[in-house]
Amino acid sequence: MTPTPEPDAYDLPAGVPSVHLTGRFIAPNGKPLTGSLTFAPPSVLTMPDADTIANTVAVVEIAKEDNGSFAVDLIATDAPGMSPRGWSYQVTEKLKGAQIRQYHIMLPERPGGEPVDLADLAPVSPNTGRYLPVVGPTGAQGPPGLPGEVSEAELEALEERVAPRPVAWTQSAASTLWTIPHTFPYPPAVRTYDTSGREIGGLVDTPSPTTVTVQFAFAETGSAILS
Repeated sequence: MTPTPEPDAYDLPAGVPSVHLTGRFIAPNGKPLTGSLTFAPPSVLTMPDADTIANTVAVVEIAKEDNGSFAVDLIATDAPGMSPRGWSYQVTEKLKGAQIRQYHIMLPERPGGEPVDLADLAPVSPNTGRYLPVVGPTGAQGPPGLPGEVSEAELEALEERVAPRPVAWTQSAASTLWTIPHTFPYPPAVRTYDTSGREIGGLVDTPSPTTVTVQFAFAETGSAILS
């Protein structure tokens, strides 16, 4: 007997404001992409006004027949009385043929339930809720500046500050929660691996500007790469 597939869409409880999020992913040649999107709020959201607690993550699958498109209703990040306040979703894109990408977005409730497209959202800082700058088109090249003298140490320090190198972290004791300190000037992307080198998925959170955590369903040992 063929099992009934789990539905992709659910009705949120009454009194919980939501945002209808849409999007589409294609390759540079126009080929639709397949894969999954994960929308992770803080570990627990409490909404006393709606007598509701939200936990874990929302996963949206993009199948071949979807033509690269998706649509999902998510809890608005500015729901009244919700705790915590001022939070953001961590979005993880796992698309076939593309690198895994992680960033944060805010989804405030829209007037009249107007839908919003993922391509129109700028990523935000998970700690402050402020929007991060998005690089625009390159402007015209200016005149050359005067020559100067910069030491090799100064160049290395500048390179480290502007483009921090990836950092490896080892988790030798099996645990369902990995706590990883870092010195990146921004919330780094995290990729986790078991002891055999196979990539494993976990819920990444940023409890502070200098710490990331990865929550697993089972106790794991292995390593992480922060970049």
